Amino acid sequence: MNSVESVLFWISMGIYAIGCGGYIYAFVFKNERVFGKLLALVGLGFIFHSSTIAAIFAETGHLPWAGDYESVLMGCWFIILFTLFVALRRRELQLLAAGTLPATLLMMGFGVMKKQELGPMAASLKTFWLYIHVYFAWLAYGAYILAMAAGVLYLLKNRNATQQRANPVYERMPSLPKLEELMFRYVAFGFITNAIEIAAGSIWAKDLWGSYWSWDPVETWALVGWLEYGLYIHLRTSLGWRGVKLAWLSIIAVIVIFVSFFGVNIAVDASKHVFNAR
Repeated sequence: MNSVESVLFWISMGIYAIGCGGYIYAFVFKNERVFGKLLALVGLGFIFHSSTIAAIFAETGHLPWAGDYESVLMGCWFIILFTLFVALRRRELQLLAAGTLPATLLMMGFGVMKKQELGPMAASLKTFWLYIHVYFAWLAYGAYILAMAAGVLYLLKNRNATQQRANPVYERMPSLPKLEELMFRYVAFGFITNAIEIAAGSIWAKDLWGSYWSWDPVETWALVGWLEYGLYIHLRTSLGWRGVKLAWLSIIAVIVIFVSFFGVNIAVDASKHVFNAR
């Protein structure tokens, strides 16, 4: 990590941390007037975040796709981009940032502790299928994080409805049926883009390792995560699951995604998917 990139990275992470604390303050102290300022703060952090990626591109000649640190940096960029996009389109969705910001901070914190040396990409990564695979992966995971955030807001608003003194913050949120619909739409979008990611990865694997599928631990966990979201869609459309059960499932399902991306390479040394290899 060079000096310019380091400064930009820590400024963006610091702004996200302040924003995250601001959302906690708003919920605890029932202050709904700060949400516009907090969203502007997230936008400022996104500018520094984007500048960090630009600094990496200027030094290496490629976008940050290769290592844990780089992948997390790019993945979190997509998550914040999605958050800002939906918040600017619909004002009542600003509070989704209360769920996506903590996830972004945890991911960036994990990434910065990993190998951060920048350099040219390995020959095995110089393929068109890398961009398809990674691009659709982050579209999928960004959507899954938004579904998780909508699930968190659903549970909080549902709990608030049972309280004698309602928190005015929750009045700024979409209705419970709308939050449920958002969860489903984000999951459906993620499920489709996740399928494209897996298919592109399989084609890349054929060129790289000689087979479309080898039951590598990362491949297996990625498939489990995709099937888990397929189960979510099935439970809602075919079995009529609604409300709190789906909200919890949208939160729990993200754990499998984190395991497939982060956990496997920590616990298993034999995986072919060594994200920090160059």
